[in-house]
Amino acid sequence: MNVRRYQARSMQDAMRQVREQQGPDAVILSSRRVDGMLEVVAATEAPTESTPPARPSSVRSARPVAADPDLAAMRRELRDLRSMLAQQQALSERDQWAVRHPLAAEISERLVECGFEDTLARSLIGAIQEDMASDDAWNRLRARLSASIATVQPGVLERGGVLALVGPTGAGKTTTLSRLALHRIRRLGPDSVTLVTLDRQRIGAYKQLQAFGQMAGVPVMLLENERDLVSLAKRAASGHLILVDTEGRAARDAAEHPLFAQVRHLIDLETWLVIPATHQAGVLRQVLQAFQRCEPSALVLTKIDESERLGEILSVLLEQHLGLVFQSDGQRIEEDFHKADTAHLTGLALGESSVRLQPRVEVENSWFASREQAPLVRPEPSPRTATPTPTPRMAPAPSVMTRDSLVLESVIPFRKSAHAAY
Repeated sequence: MNVRRYQARSMQDAMRQVREQQGPDAVILSSRRVDGMLEVVAATEAPTESTPPARPSSVRSARPVAADPDLAAMRRELRDLRSMLAQQQALSERDQWAVRHPLAAEISERLVECGFEDTLARSLIGAIQEDMASDDAWNRLRARLSASIATVQPGVLERGGVLALVGPTGAGKTTTLSRLALHRIRRLGPDSVTLVTLDRQRIGAYKQLQAFGQMAGVPVMLLENERDLVSLAKRAASGHLILVDTEGRAARDAAEHPLFAQVRHLIDLETWLVIPATHQAGVLRQVLQAFQRCEPSALVLTKIDESERLGEILSVLLEQHLGLVFQSDGQRIEEDFHKADTAHLTGLALGESSVRLQPRVEVENSWFASREQAPLVRPEPSPRTATPTPTPRMAPAPSVMTRDSLVLESVIPFRKSAHAAY
């Protein structure tokens, strides 16, 4: 290593001396002012024994030199210094932007605190004008975010066919299946739906569906494989709805062995992907990517009430094309299951709806109204301590609903929260 020290009146003069003495490949190691003069330390690789001394304009030898610990440490310091300067420059540019756009900077910071990714936050505030009032700007941003979340209509629940729920373990597929079945029973009666499970790994999942089927008066079938599902679907009457529960799968297994790949073309099959709002953004992205091979047509978002930062989840939802069809925010079968409501989700994500909204009992859309049953009469409220009348089919229990009481509940309009827009 050839290290030399130069003194000059200016950096241009010092660089000229370095090029003349050590060539264009010399590296500046340090520079400082000493007694009014600029002192520069430069280094270049020493020539090898088989190569004559290089002239100032010669090319650096391609042969590597022996490692110098001091030089390696100095290079690391220079690399760290460059990285620090780049970060400071980026921070300075952001600070300058914040000074020029204080309102947008304030809203962007608030979005990031709510869990939204920085790039998404910067994109959302693109339409904000600095002369707007703060409340007006926030309302516009809320409306833009709500409108950006895609939703779909549950057409399969109207026309019938086969609807399968897929997703990771613990996402809430079995509970969602029971809720959808109860909606169908509410409209067309227990003969209009069949419950099927392909989950032979978890006995508890089948037992849960079996108990629900006994109370609701609907058949529950445990099938061996997807071919059995094809046979069942072909025997079903037109307009009959078959709801299929599947076992929870890890992302890698779902990607390598997609469900229904061999039978999808044989029957009228639709799949919904059930995802929990408790997943971190990175895990949720893996789930969405892995289950794409199952060809889902819609998303069901569950466990919203357990999510710490819903903005993180919405950031991921905005990156993909699948629309949201249902959402759930609790364990109650009726009150905590709603059609997709992006306005309410946005409010929750922005920290504006921390209190659970009270449910309504009015039916506002014929989607839940029975076409064949008599007009419904809302029962008079009874005290919590009142004991339901026993039925001959099943003895009543505090935590288990009898079949007759479940049928009675199934003809009572589903009570949806004030945020649900049917």
